[in-house]
Amino acid sequence: MAEVMIRTVVSPDFSILSSFKHSIETKTVWQMDQESTEGNVTISFRELKLPRLMKLSYPRSAQSLFDRWKDLSIILVGCVDNVPVGYISSSSIQTTSNVWIKDLVVHERWRRQGIAISLIKAIAVWGEERGLKRMTLEMSSKNYPAICLAKKIGFEFCGYNDYYYENNDIAIFFARLIR
Repeated sequence: MAEVMIRTVVSPDFSILSSFKHSIETKTVWQMDQESTEGNVTISFRELKLPRLMKLSYPRSAQSLFDRWKDLSIILVGCVDNVPVGYISSSSIQTTSNVWIKDLVVHERWRRQGIAISLIKAIAVWGEERGLKRMTLEMSSKNYPAICLAKKIGFEFCGYNDYYYENNDIAIFFARLIR
């Protein structure tokens, strides 16, 4: 793996980051099942193998990324040889001592090489320096590679919102303590 340098985003990075392929491909998704009986609602998620590879578009439009980025607490960029190869964006929520990870994107060429883990570790350090105690990571229930990454590095499923994304994908949330 190449050495990754993590730094805060600077203005020229935005056009590079927005040009990354934000989509993924997967043959597995998390499907939500809901069962309602009198006085009881049961929600469950299960892994579902698809009959063929599915291309999953990013749940936010490129324009909404620009609009959202200006309202975030921090955006960190992972660089190899001073070239951006990934980024993580987050908001801090002081009242709940939480770092809320909004975007975690790695350039297609650099995926599965530890860039995302390096970015998550860096955002954990940033949060800890500010006295935050917990990290929450959001993703589409169809983003199986992100689900696997979250579980691999100690995040646990903690909730969902089926009206979260503008493209109507179900958002699922994973969280863990920073330390």
